[in-house]
Amino acid sequence: MSKRFLAICLSVVVAIVLLVVFVPSYAPTEEQGTIIVQATNCSAIYQGAVQYTLSGAGSPINDNSVPAAHNSVNSGSWSCSNVIAPPGTFLQSIIPNQQQTLPGGGNITFTLNFEKDQDAGIECLGWTCNGTPWPLPTLEVNPCSTIDVHFLQWVLGCPGYNVTLNETSWLNITQTAGPGPVQIWVVNASCAVNKTVEQGEPLSPVFQVPSINGTPVDVGMNTTLSLGVPTLLDVETQWQLVKCLNYTKSINWFGVSVGVPVPHPCVLFELVFPAAGQYLFTLQAGAQVALVNDVDVNPQNNNVTCPPLNIQVTVGPGP
Repeated sequence: MSKRFLAICLSVVVAIVLLVVFVPSYAPTEEQGTIIVQATNCSAIYQGAVQYTLSGAGSPINDNSVPAAHNSVNSGSWSCSNVIAPPGTFLQSIIPNQQQTLPGGGNITFTLNFEKDQDAGIECLGWTCNGTPWPLPTLEVNPCSTIDVHFLQWVLGCPGYNVTLNETSWLNITQTAGPGPVQIWVVNASCAVNKTVEQGEPLSPVFQVPSINGTPVDVGMNTTLSLGVPTLLDVETQWQLVKCLNYTKSINWFGVSVGVPVPHPCVLFELVFPAAGQYLFTLQAGAQVALVNDVDVNPQNNNVTCPPLNIQVTVGPGP
């Protein structure tokens, strides 16, 4: 072996040693873990198309199905966002949190909870007198009668789920004839507005606030009708209901008294007639429902107006 070749070999060995000493061996700069994304629909496990984005300690991750496991992801803070729910559903929550911290060598799970789209609706079932359905267009009543309106009401969505619903029910009353003006007294009995489902017990509202011409009123307050001028009565109520059940709502708007108010049981108002004679009225009623802190996919069926009803009240002379 020549001296020149030996020198070249020694130079190569020295260079290798220097590289080993001064250039450290490669090591990952961050630890990694796994992010799992899964979903439920009406509390049942869901598998299928869902668009979402994971963003945080590394490059954003976009995916379009669940369940999915994203491996070799940088540890650190990650969030799940831009979720596009499957058709006919909405995103109710992300648990345990929308933003989580991925530990090195560990994993985190984002669970997307979907519910079926919600739709509150209401229909008018008609007028009743003393609880008996009454055909239109004219109702002849005597003192001691009770006039009410029945509605069919529901909220579609995940069967069995609870839902909070606000309702406004209203009645326009116009006195068109009579020997004198009729008074309306506020009764606001707690059982004046109720709901029933199938053969169940009547449900009471969470709260019940009556108004006259848009102003809330208390028990014992009264107003006097003006001939030919409509007076608006309404009642605001809130309910805790169960989705996918049909409820029948009954509103006992008023009873009929003569001379002094003698409140009927379970009525909102009492009509008090001043004297004997024949009185004529036109009634128009309706209702509106609204989900509380939820999106209604079909607001077109949230309002209803019942056909008008003419009432003839005959008050006989006193004893």
